[in-house]
Amino acid sequence: MNEDRIQNILATLGRVKKGAVDAFGEGKEDHRAALKRGFENQGIETDSTMIDQMMGSNATVTRARELFGMAQPEQVAARKSMGLGLSDDRATRIGQVLGTLGSDVVQDRGRSIWWLLNAPQATAQVLNDVALKKHAPDLFKTDVVPGVNSHRAAVTADLVDRESGLTRKGVTQRKVQDGKLPSGEPKFRNEYRKRRYEPGLVDALAIPAGIAVNSSIGLLNPFGGQEGYKAVFEDENDASKTSNVLGEVAAKYVLGKTGNLLPWDEFKQVRPDVSKGEYMAYKAFKFDNDFDANPMDGDLVGPAGVIKYTDEGIHGPEVQFLGRSLPIATGIMPTAAAIAGTAYGARRGGPKGGLVGGLLSTGAAMLTGNVIEGERRRRNAEENETDTMYQ
Repeated sequence: MNEDRIQNILATLGRVKKGAVDAFGEGKEDHRAALKRGFENQGIETDSTMIDQMMGSNATVTRARELFGMAQPEQVAARKSMGLGLSDDRATRIGQVLGTLGSDVVQDRGRSIWWLLNAPQATAQVLNDVALKKHAPDLFKTDVVPGVNSHRAAVTADLVDRESGLTRKGVTQRKVQDGKLPSGEPKFRNEYRKRRYEPGLVDALAIPAGIAVNSSIGLLNPFGGQEGYKAVFEDENDASKTSNVLGEVAAKYVLGKTGNLLPWDEFKQVRPDVSKGEYMAYKAFKFDNDFDANPMDGDLVGPAGVIKYTDEGIHGPEVQFLGRSLPIATGIMPTAAAIAGTAYGARRGGPKGGLVGGLLSTGAAMLTGNVIEGERRRRNAEENETDTMYQ
């Protein structure tokens, strides 16, 4: 009896090991292919948003969805058909979960989600992408090329390269069921589909939101820092001016780098609306990474200071994300307007309409935000002057 029990335990551990080894060996490309096949099974277009592509091909995410009964049946079937599905055997399934978690670490799947969102510009692009997919889905669609059901017809229609047999740019080929054979088996035919828009044109719709975000965090000035800030490459006579325009552009565009606050004696010359107490409090807030979930003190600080909020910053109410300041009036409001305007314009006029709508919305929101911020600074400057008179 004991010997049978030991054999059962060893057999169970063997199935756990097999599930773990198999799952650990799976690659990202396997799950990307399964995601595409799942989209085809769902009868929807295979083009999707960056976040959908990443989450849908992330084995840790998809297996968690499947375990909790949240996965699309077509996606489950696609993974199973490729040998990527969860086993019906409990021991093997446990091994698959363990192997998936291990491969997540090795293949950086979890961290890749963070890398996708770890800058204000990247987060804005993802939100813009999601808004376009929801409100202007035609941007991501393809159309069936009528009357082309065979390889020969596709070559004649110039959809397929004659020598290599590969479909041309923007054209995809898939097999769809077309009735049944006399034997009762499914009969398939080729279906050729063409993208409605070039991916580059769709990607260009991130420009308005990019302008809004980059402007608010001070990346659009090639000659120095934004008002009250140093340049990345400081001029020895004026820290707010750059000594290297090309280096300044490269540091801001490539590295997303900006200069620090000017010392108080220089800062107060360009920002008379900020008192020394406000300046020091703001500097303390920038370096405060202690968790704070109490909104009553005017500040909120997330874990490790990744995201923070203050209602009394030197730019007015603002959110800080990874140390980057996003004022509500001159940063978040224009970015939200850019995303909304782009989605609305693209829904009505395709990529061109989206770009025009996004730029117009961005410009209007930036103008409005600057007026609001200008008025706030004017009032603060008057208050500081009054306080100085009575000191």
